[in-house]
Amino acid sequence: MSVLFELISASFYVAFVQNLVFNGGYGISEAVRMSAKPRKLIPLTVFMTYFSVTVSAACAALELLPKFHEKSELFHVAVFSAVVFAVYILTMAAVLIYGKVQPKTIRRISIAAFNTLVMAVPYINYRSAFTFTESIGAGLGAGLAFLIAVLLINEGLKRLDLNESIPKCFKGTPALFIYTAILSLCFMGLK
Repeated sequence: MSVLFELISASFYVAFVQNLVFNGGYGISEAVRMSAKPRKLIPLTVFMTYFSVTVSAACAALELLPKFHEKSELFHVAVFSAVVFAVYILTMAAVLIYGKVQPKTIRRISIAAFNTLVMAVPYINYRSAFTFTESIGAGLGAGLAFLIAVLLINEGLKRLDLNESIPKCFKGTPALFIYTAILSLCFMGLK
């Protein structure tokens, strides 16, 4: 029961309190891009969650090694990047061996694997000294944070497009940036 609680609490902490998309700006450009095309959201979110969890688990397992844990921060960043690349290569090999894969699926996998959100999760786990279970929870929470961000930005886009009281010079991208900044402030208030 304690393991399940650690997993869920770390997921909710990363998704809501420490929303990495709004508080850290990780993956925000992809979140804004996806908010315009919400039909593609679920596959990308699934791939991002997969990479976040897999990379977090692999990096957390490496952290359990005493000699690895004692290395410098720069070494950790290099190894974490190598783990992301290795998981990407293994995933692409499995997908290509599996059979018919559409080019857009391969593109989504690439975008998800090398998204700044996925790249940041193992480093944040390391800096926060998360346990193995909490690291997996943080990976799940990162995927949930991305989903929440895209849904909130999408809803804002709909409302901004329908709002006639917005001056013409603020329509479109400026209004979206202001809306996203206000959302970021809201999530910062949860800290």
